[in-house]
Amino acid sequence: MSETVIKRAKKISGCFRMAGDKSISHRAALLSLLCRGPIRAENFADGIDCRRSLDAVQTLGGLVETDGVTVQITPPMSGIVSPDRSIDCDNSGTTMRLLAGLLAGSNISAELVGDESLTRRPMKRIIDPLRQMNASIESTENGTVPLTIKPATLIPIDYTLPVASAQVKSALLLAGLASGCPVTIREKNHTRNHTERMIKHLGGDIQIEDVKIEVVPDPNDPRKKKKRPETEEYKRTIALSPNGLLSGGTIEIPGDISTAAYFIAAALLVRGSHLIIQNVGVNPTRMAFVTMLKQMGAEIKMKNRTEISGEPVADIEVTYSRLKPHKISGDVIPNLIDEIPILAVLASQAKGTTVIRDAEELRHKESDRIKAVLKNLTAMGVKVGEFPDGFAVEGGGELNGVEIDSFGDHRIAMAFAVAGLAAHGRTVITDSETVEISCPQFFVMLEGLRS
Repeated sequence: MSETVIKRAKKISGCFRMAGDKSISHRAALLSLLCRGPIRAENFADGIDCRRSLDAVQTLGGLVETDGVTVQITPPMSGIVSPDRSIDCDNSGTTMRLLAGLLAGSNISAELVGDESLTRRPMKRIIDPLRQMNASIESTENGTVPLTIKPATLIPIDYTLPVASAQVKSALLLAGLASGCPVTIREKNHTRNHTERMIKHLGGDIQIEDVKIEVVPDPNDPRKKKKRPETEEYKRTIALSPNGLLSGGTIEIPGDISTAAYFIAAALLVRGSHLIIQNVGVNPTRMAFVTMLKQMGAEIKMKNRTEISGEPVADIEVTYSRLKPHKISGDVIPNLIDEIPILAVLASQAKGTTVIRDAEELRHKESDRIKAVLKNLTAMGVKVGEFPDGFAVEGGGELNGVEIDSFGDHRIAMAFAVAGLAAHGRTVITDSETVEISCPQFFVMLEGLRS
């Protein structure tokens, strides 16, 4: 178990590029199995999680070649066949859930296993709709890993997501692509749409329609308006009509906005700081963190907007700002869920009380992130309050350097490393190697921005 010491910073400054987006890298790897020709993925994410997706591709017969930045993946010539061993997803929930859908539609046998953390994470959210497609997929009694998949002939599905989940949506789309079955998904709240964008970029037949919310007179009070009842069910429809294998080709992967969030936060925390992060993915479904920060008073600008491989990108310029507290809950939470730990760190320096609710999903990540955040903020001298589905943070006080328990969770380790830049004394991050899950060079990059 390693430790990393973080000292208070005078200023953070620089101009740099982020490693590739994790979510997009996972999808590039797994969708390669459903392509006619090779996928060339440029700026592929270098974390352990995405390596697990590449390992899965190799176990299923794909050929993976890499120079460390660009990955070329050649699908198996004769198609996917039943692997001769279990596929180890390690700590990667994205690999597990998306691969389960792909394999369920491939009419083969396979077993998916993971580490101790992954065995505690819920899988029924993908198992139930896949079974509605006639998939043969078994789990433990609690609906957790390992997952056992057996050959089955799938049927089309028209499914309304009960909760916002890009992984459930993606599992169903991959099942449809692999099996040749049409899939229609209806979303009540917009979620990450990288899978849809990539399918379209690779030549797949996928249609996306945003439902127009109709407003009509209220029959009980003609002076008022109300939504037409049938339009309240969902906001977006995604319709996949599989037409054979995808085309393959080049995918340029933008910088990871979820990892960039920590460097954005560092610049906002340390007085006098100024950063430019180049070529970052600014997909609208991933921008809730930046939108929230702007509402809290952050000075953040988007420059040089363009599009690569179906994804919007931009340079992000950040200047130190005094933040205001905020109340955060409701529909925004699913698109903010990974950034809540670092948002809590920022809230500790926003004078007043920030309240975050409707975030119970945090308890089922690599750690119970609600408890992890509150334990570490308390240790650093911050007053906090806990709710079943979130917490309150009283901001504006000084942070004290202490020993931080990362709970083996990369997002907790990175969030409190950033807190250490603004804390008095030394901040020690335990089990700090866990950052390799998403950003192996994180501490080197953070230190390189001191000035």
